[in-house]
Amino acid sequence: MRSWLLAREAERDAEVMGDKSLLAKAGVLAANALWKMGDYVTAQKHYIKASEYCLELNDRNGLGNALCGLGIVHASLKDYPQALNYFEKALTESEAAGNQKRSANCIGNIGSVYHYLENYTKAEAFFHKALEIHEQLNDSNGIANMLNGLAGVKVYQGNFNEAHGYLDRYMAIQTTAENNYGIATGLMNYGILYYKKSDYKQAIHFLEKAMLHADSTKVRSVKYGIHKNLADVYTDMGKSEKALEHYTHYFEIEKEMKAKEIKQKAEMFGRRKEAETAAEKKRS
Repeated sequence: MRSWLLAREAERDAEVMGDKSLLAKAGVLAANALWKMGDYVTAQKHYIKASEYCLELNDRNGLGNALCGLGIVHASLKDYPQALNYFEKALTESEAAGNQKRSANCIGNIGSVYHYLENYTKAEAFFHKALEIHEQLNDSNGIANMLNGLAGVKVYQGNFNEAHGYLDRYMAIQTTAENNYGIATGLMNYGILYYKKSDYKQAIHFLEKAMLHADSTKVRSVKYGIHKNLADVYTDMGKSEKALEHYTHYFEIEKEMKAKEIKQKAEMFGRRKEAETAAEKKRS
């Protein structure tokens, strides 16, 4: 909330000064804060406005930033074709501007979309390409994200030893950074790995450890994933009471997240149709 308020104040100052470059930068900062708060519709508005300023100013670096944000918004709402479209455009602009870090982020984001679409071969290729750039830049956060993505790919491909190796490297970075969200995610992924190996005891061990770290974060999606996987583990073990307990928590969070997602998707679709209608009227 504080980031959003500070960015909004910067936007107002830029409006008073009539500084379009500052307006674009403040708009992206405001949008970043909004999507982290889960307000994707308002974030989208700010990213679009920022992209318009950047186009007017021929600011390819700023445009890449705004387009990447729009990709993240659409990926968060599971609108994967639109997410890919924006990430690919953002990559083009970021490469043209010589921004290697954002180029790597865009490549990694494209990999994540292919992972969600269960195209693991493409996901792996993009994750490796992004990892190589992040390593050249010595960007520990980017390296960690790609290691986690590669671990996920290897788990679903059944290459558990490779997955474990990637997770070990990921966890070393997150532990050094004392990042509870990253640690919770890594522990959850260890749990998923052991669940896929049918080692239920180890799966529960890591998932319960993940829950302890997730409790200290405000990111509901982590607890959502942990409850879902614990429920699946207990179901496979035939422990229906424990499974029901975790399924109940999982469905509560899912209902909350789905309701918000559906509302925001409808609003964004309506906004897109309005833009298309306005563009059609201009052409006619």
